[in-house]
Amino acid sequence: MLDAYRAAGIAAVELGAADVDSDGDLVPRLRSLGLELLVHNYFPPPAEPFVLNLASADADLRRRSLDHVLRALDLTAALGAPFYSVHAGWITDPVGFDGTSFVLPPPESPDDERRALERFVAALELAIDRADALGVELLVENHVFTEADRGKLLLAEPADFPALFRRLEPRRLGLLIDTGHLNVTARTIGFDRLAFVDAVEPYVRAFHVHDNDGFADSHLPVAEGSWVLDVLARRELRASTVVVEARLEDASALAEHVAWLRSRLAAR
Repeated sequence: MLDAYRAAGIAAVELGAADVDSDGDLVPRLRSLGLELLVHNYFPPPAEPFVLNLASADADLRRRSLDHVLRALDLTAALGAPFYSVHAGWITDPVGFDGTSFVLPPPESPDDERRALERFVAALELAIDRADALGVELLVENHVFTEADRGKLLLAEPADFPALFRRLEPRRLGLLIDTGHLNVTARTIGFDRLAFVDAVEPYVRAFHVHDNDGFADSHLPVAEGSWVLDVLARRELRASTVVVEARLEDASALAEHVAWLRSRLAAR
């Protein structure tokens, strides 16, 4: 994939969930490509697959998740990237996969959300300590909330992220807004997506950019007239890193979309 991106003229890539034949020489292999790289969530892929959840009630899974995040932060620093991004925690751990997303059981107690948040914050504190030592930043990405996810994921409401950041300030912690996730979540829970951006604006460091109909996280490319363009054009957010996470036909189509998006933002 990286060779295809380079051939299409793409010079910056976010590394996410992927298969890697060997990670013994991963840093020199990646550095030799001459690409600007970011590390996201489930990269580098662990030898034994698991579901990453920093808020897990399962102590072993929570330890494995934190170990992965610390390793990813080390890789981020070794690649000279400015930040590593991780998904927000889940109140319950997945029990299956329905082909598009994980299947989560409902919480057993009304207090499970508070307990999960405390576990998530404790894990973030340890990860931020590593980020501080490495001179990089840790970003948390907002979830996508569908009707099936109600009560099962942390940080649902617009006020939840500011409360988290106030609790952990002044630390190397920021927010990655996934615009597709935000669009679905705003419709599901019933809040204004732009009000969400207003509430978290001081903490935003990056975006995952794609769009949808508000019902499913379909990763459609952003089109002319999209609300996403208005958000990215905000003066206060222009310094944020923008990662295109839309599904396109091939690397050439992706490169064309990136160029189009860059031109639209430059014209605003």
